[in-house]
Amino acid sequence: MRNFKIGLIKIILFIGSKTILGRGLFRKILIYFIESIINTIKFNKSKPLFVTSFFDFKIYYYADKQTGPKLYFSRNETKEIKFIKNNIENNSWFIDIGSNIGLYSLNISNINSKYKNVKTFSIEPNPIIYQRLKKNYQLLVSQNKFVKNNYILKNCAIGDKEGFGMIDKKVDHANVKIIKYKKKDINKKFIKIKITKLSFLLKKYKINNISFIKIDTEGYEFKILKNFFRKYNSKFFPKFLIVEHNNDRNFIKSERIILKYNYEILFTTNSNTIYKKNYV
Repeated sequence: MRNFKIGLIKIILFIGSKTILGRGLFRKILIYFIESIINTIKFNKSKPLFVTSFFDFKIYYYADKQTGPKLYFSRNETKEIKFIKNNIENNSWFIDIGSNIGLYSLNISNINSKYKNVKTFSIEPNPIIYQRLKKNYQLLVSQNKFVKNNYILKNCAIGDKEGFGMIDKKVDHANVKIIKYKKKDINKKFIKIKITKLSFLLKKYKINNISFIKIDTEGYEFKILKNFFRKYNSKFFPKFLIVEHNNDRNFIKSERIILKYNYEILFTTNSNTIYKKNYV
């Protein structure tokens, strides 16, 4: 019966990824059916329930809501991903700040082949989600041997100074925010995380020739950009930036910094704004 139920979930995911039923209200209905089925299955929620198809490769399906179920329909931010795949230069880097389970990182790394060489730096602060990202990376390596030597994973947050912060592990990952570190609050509810500057990591791993930097940090974008965009970091400035906005009114502060350093807006989606560097 367990395998039958998992089979039903896979069919629903397939329908959601390949038909109009994977959008809007229909998607919410499909997610309701998936969650109803999951509630009847006994399993360890800290472990994947099964392996599922995801774009043109496979990842692990986790059913504890830390990873939003709609992500598994393979419809999130497809325009941005396609744009990166079409424009990333050979022998260059893709920096993914706020990688989650690997929506961007795995997709971009999977274009590696005998004729294409792209390096990915995948940064995720949540240690629970980071372990899932790591497992998905290992699974991708088993599907594409060219990924292995072109991928770096790092479990930390990116900020404007070195230090520590906390995240509430009971909040689903899509909405979790970094808050000020207080030792007395580290318990079963909060997780201590390391915060570092992007420039420090790029220097440490000797990264240059960056085609894309993608930033999705639930409101932390301004602090990251303000610290990163300094003249002494100019060699790290990417050719393209993808920055989450989610229609946040405070996003204008981030955009002012980006435009100040000679970037132009290429296009905007429901989630992100994509910028291109103008070289003068």
